[in-house]
Amino acid sequence: MNDKLDKFLEKIKSIFNNNSLIMETEIEGFIYGEYTDHFDFDEEVGCTFGDGFVQAPDRTIAGIIWEVADQPYLSICMEPEKDRWGVYNVGFVKPIKTIDDLVYNFKIIFPLIKEAYVNVKEK
Repeated sequence: MNDKLDKFLEKIKSIFNNNSLIMETEIEGFIYGEYTDHFDFDEEVGCTFGDGFVQAPDRTIAGIIWEVADQPYLSICMEPEKDRWGVYNVGFVKPIKTIDDLVYNFKIIFPLIKEAYVNVKEK
């Protein structure tokens, strides 16, 4: 392979190998995990967008593409597939500057996440 392709593949591999569950967010067995660094601030107020995932109690996952919004929301970005129960656009209500901000945002959207999970599993 060429050097550019090798570097690109290494970067992709590191993104998926370095994702981590944020155990402080756990609610009823659902745990938020990050793909992008939530503490790499894009604005002075904190991180205002990013990519993550939610691991359900059965260890299945859904992708999360989030941004700061006035109201919490959840909409389908990609329908459920064999290896995940969907990818969702999500509105967090405040920028993330601390782990407490991340925990707060996850608590606010959790009812929407749980509803999406239940709807997929009931099909």
